[in-house]
This record gives sequence, C-alpha cells and structure tokens, in this order.
Amino acid sequence: MVPCVVFFLLGAAGILVFEKGEMVMALNRISNEPLDVFFLIVSTISHGSFLALVALLLAFYKFRWSVLALGNLAWAAILTNLFKKVFFQLASRPLHYFYYDDFSRFLYDAPLTYYNSFPSGHTMAAFAFCTILAVLINRKSAGLILFLAVLLAGVSRVYLLQHFFVDIWGGALLGFLVTFLTVWLDKKYDLEKRKFAGMNLFVLFQKKSP
Repeated sequence: MVPCVVFFLLGAAGILVFEKGEMVMALNRISNEPLDVFFLIVSTISHGSFLALVALLLAFYKFRWSVLALGNLAWAAILTNLFKKVFFQLASRPLHYFYYDDFSRFLYDAPLTYYNSFPSGHTMAAFAFCTILAVLINRKSAGLILFLAVLLAGVSRVYLLQHFFVDIWGGALLGFLVTFLTVWLDKKYDLEKRKFAGMNLFVLFQKKSP
C-alpha cells in the first residue's frame, strides 16, 4: 500500500513538472538490443490475457483467489476499453506524438501503434492483478516484490514506445482503485466463508475420483 501511494504522489508531481515525453526519450537514449528483448518479455507477461491465464491457474490453489483475480482483471478490461475507445480514443502514442527522427534509436520489434494511448492497458491489468494478489497474500515482502514487478511492467510500455509516463501512471491508479471494489464485493458477499473459498481443483478432482 505505502509504495503505491508514494508512487502515485511522486508520479503526479512528475507529470506536473516534466514534459510529456521526457521519460520516453530518456529510456530511448539508453535502449539496446538486450534491453529490447527483456522489456518485450516483460510486456508480454503483463498482457491481460496472460494474467487471466495465471488467474485461472490460481484455482489449483484456491477458488476464491482465482475468482477475485479474474474479477479484478475484468474490471480493468472494462475500464481500459471505456477510456481508450470512448474518452481518449484519439490520444496520441509516442510514435504519433514524435517524429521518427526524434528517437535516438527505433525499436523495430515493438508494435507500431499510434492512438488510444491513455491509459496503459498492460499497466492497469498488471496493477489490478498484483494488488489483489498482494491483498490475498497479505505479506509486506510479497507486496513489495509485486509492486516492483508491476512497476517494471509499466516501464516496459514506455521503453517500447507504446506509452507516456502519464499513461502508465493513470493505468496503475485505475488498476489500484478497482482492487478496492473487488475487496468490497468480497467482503459484502462473504466469499471467504463460502464453501468453495478454501477449495481448489486438486480437492475437487479427488472428490470426483472413485
């Protein structure tokens, strides 16, 4: 919780103080082929479809964890589409905002996308998944590791010229906020006390086997 709040406060200050594309250009200046590969992998892992698969696999541990993780990702998907396709449909991405000649180095392996910049869907999905997981694990060390992982996911989107810092900041904030809704619904319907909450697929398969 604390690292997230610090990130949002410092990020808001940074958005007000620095020019929109400064982080994009700073990362582009230090870009190289090994970092390209690394951040492409990180970006792929933070995609909503991959995280949804991981959330489904949580059912092998606890059904409740899987349900909450999938629910949080569903809220993130709804907000991503709402913001990108309704409110900020024409928001320019770095590849449209800048000229090709502005970049110190061009990343040919990254997708060529030009609009629907705000917010970062990858970052929102990653924050939604990691924050609900941090709540469920309820350990400071795990929470810090998950925060650093999701921060890396956000940086990957800027590095790959897909988003500005404000996009990943906004995505992170929305992903963080939907967790409160999911936690509220979890408590409202007492999912932790339901019969299925502590069960998992292993237990279910054992009960069905002769």
